[in-house]
Amino acid sequence: MYHPSVYDNLKVVLEGAIYDLDFSGEIEIVNRKDLLDHAIMERNYSVDFVVSTIGELMRGNISLTSTLEDLAMEKLNDNPDGAGSKLSVCIQTPVYEIETDCKQIQSILKKWGNGDLKGDIQQKLTYIYGEPRHVFRDTISIQLQKPAQEEEPERISLVLEQLITSMNEMNDYFKGYKK
Repeated sequence: MYHPSVYDNLKVVLEGAIYDLDFSGEIEIVNRKDLLDHAIMERNYSVDFVVSTIGELMRGNISLTSTLEDLAMEKLNDNPDGAGSKLSVCIQTPVYEIETDCKQIQSILKKWGNGDLKGDIQQKLTYIYGEPRHVFRDTISIQLQKPAQEEEPERISLVLEQLITSMNEMNDYFKGYKK
């Protein structure tokens, strides 16, 4: 009989949580990927969305990843405590004043620095040739340090809630900003 992996079970929880937010109108899903990379035997499920009150200006992403190593540890050790999948989030937002805006964004993201939300935060700025010179694209990646586990499915909802809160706080910062 087939026994689903931790990744399979967590993916169901993530899908349920994200689609509940979509059905309630809080967010709108704009893309979904369910990938298997045969070269490195990695599975990845990710969802891109916009917060309904913000619109297309800012985009969020949540991603669940399981590697061959994760699956081997789980299956060969008969589902040991601590078996899990990697959870990460991403926010894409425009930035106008690099030093000021990125510093403020880092301040908003300080909640991702402890507890179950503790993650490694990275901001990556890009500029697209031909677009206005005062607008940069900030891609904020947060790789959570603690793996997502079957025993704590509510953690996925907590991560989604914090992601949306962070996006709303960034949007509040940029409101009325001269562009």
